[in-house]
Amino acid sequence: MLRIRLFFGLLTLIVLLWAVGAAALLLMRDTNKRFESRLNSDYLSIHHAQRLRTLTSTLNSRYLPSLAGPLPEIPPDRSYFEENKKNILSEVAVLRAQADKDNRWRDATGRLSDALASYLEGFERFFAGTDETREDREKLLQFVATQTLRITDHSDNIVALAEEKLFGIERQLKSESQKNNLFVITLVLLGTSIAVIIYFQLVRHLVDPVIGLQLSIDEIRKGNFELTLPQPGQGSEFGQVVGAFNDMAAELKFRRGEIDERLLRADLVNRAILEAIPSPVFVLNDDTNIVQINPSAENLTEKLGVSGRMPLKIQRILNDCRQKGTHFLPEDPREALLFRIEEEEFYYLPRIFRFSSEDKTRSGWAVLLHNVSRIRWLDDMKTNLISTVSHEIKTPLTGIRMVLHLLLEERSGKLDEMQKVMIGSANGDCERLLVTLNTLLDLSRAESGTTHLSRIPLNLLDSIHRTAQLYQGSGYAKNVRIRIQSPEDEMPEVFADPIRLDEVLNNLVSNAIKHAPLGSEVTLELTKPDAQHLRVTVTDQGPGVPEESQERIFERFFRAPGQNVDGVGLGLFISREIMRAHEGRIGLSERTRDLTEFYIDVPIA
Repeated sequence: MLRIRLFFGLLTLIVLLWAVGAAALLLMRDTNKRFESRLNSDYLSIHHAQRLRTLTSTLNSRYLPSLAGPLPEIPPDRSYFEENKKNILSEVAVLRAQADKDNRWRDATGRLSDALASYLEGFERFFAGTDETREDREKLLQFVATQTLRITDHSDNIVALAEEKLFGIERQLKSESQKNNLFVITLVLLGTSIAVIIYFQLVRHLVDPVIGLQLSIDEIRKGNFELTLPQPGQGSEFGQVVGAFNDMAAELKFRRGEIDERLLRADLVNRAILEAIPSPVFVLNDDTNIVQINPSAENLTEKLGVSGRMPLKIQRILNDCRQKGTHFLPEDPREALLFRIEEEEFYYLPRIFRFSSEDKTRSGWAVLLHNVSRIRWLDDMKTNLISTVSHEIKTPLTGIRMVLHLLLEERSGKLDEMQKVMIGSANGDCERLLVTLNTLLDLSRAESGTTHLSRIPLNLLDSIHRTAQLYQGSGYAKNVRIRIQSPEDEMPEVFADPIRLDEVLNNLVSNAIKHAPLGSEVTLELTKPDAQHLRVTVTDQGPGVPEESQERIFERFFRAPGQNVDGVGLGLFISREIMRAHEGRIGLSERTRDLTEFYIDVPIA
């Protein structure tokens, strides 16, 4: 039904447009034809009148000069006169034919015909030769001239009448144009009235239901699902749309109730989970604005005086994670942040990670602050205990070591072979115990963060050569060759503590020699992985680190299962702490082609 209304409405408008256009074109065409006809007729009248003047002037110029002189001996030629006479009579006939019902035109052409008859009669006398005397010829000349003036005056009168007709045509054309304009305006107004009627009909049957539908959609967008549209009249195609819309509103109302109930249940679950977590938890959106926090987080922010906001220390780490697009999941309690709350020190280890919905359309950040104050306290106690015990044992151990050395030097008396073996064994155990105590002291210094560095610019290749030379004997005893690979281009200097850096290199090379099979080689390679570091890679052909142990080899006191070499498992841990103090890196490369590769990255000076 709506399509039929639209079709007939548009068809009516098109017919009106074509009717107005066709009427205007027909009127203009008829007016133009009449104007052109009258214009051609009046223009021809002017042309014929002027041509009569031209023809009489031609005859006068041809024959009248002979009347002013003596009588010619040879009579003048009539042929030229006869020819022009026919033309004159023809022109007069045309002008008389255009008289129609115009009396003024008929009188003017009649007088012109009389003047031309007298004019031609004068020429007949001229050709007859009856006027032979001088006086008679002058009278004839005077007569022809007079008739010529009459012809000129009557021709001008006809031209004036023709011009008057032209002006009359112009006025008539303006009058008809006004009538035509009035007619066209009437048609346009009529068409406009019909178009307005059609417009309001279309608005009532088409636009009003659409506007009502739009307003209803806006209300539904606001959550007003109670709104329903009234059913339109019979035959309206919007009946189905209104029915579908009302059904949709009812379905949305039902589904919104389900979603609200589901959201309420999910919110209760989230609150229960967050309240059950003893650590402060912050849930933020992608712009790091707080969305939800648990009671522990509320209590912490209130005590820190930043209620409703993230602590500044945590916010800086979060901003760095946003910029890099990475998580922050530290495991070492020493990376915890210190907060002073009511004159007490609390250590919180932040764990920051990004989460997103299943469809990846929404995301946010979660911050968990794990209270590691007790762990830090226990760790400090352990470190202090190790340091204290190591110092307390080292003092008497140094005295025992000195006594054993004096006994071995036999300054207090000769020793037999059994005594030498026993004292030598005790001296070896004492030396090993002293090395272990020194290692434990290094561990306590590293864990307390008091590792002192004297960093200077140095040539890393020199440190590599010193380490290779130091362990040349150990490698020779095990039939292991130490090889150095260095680039041909000159490398820049690094900024490091030479003693501590040598300690790291010595530890890596010592471990490589311990695990290298007989007859193999250990390679020390110097490279430049990026613009800020130089890298030393220590490679051996040993069995390597088991995959399940690779993530723990840098932990203190950790030793991979199945190893039969000496050590307490502190070398790699201390090396990692030394490299951290240097702001460098230490790591294990992936094992390829039965090779084990450890590397250190030292900052360039």
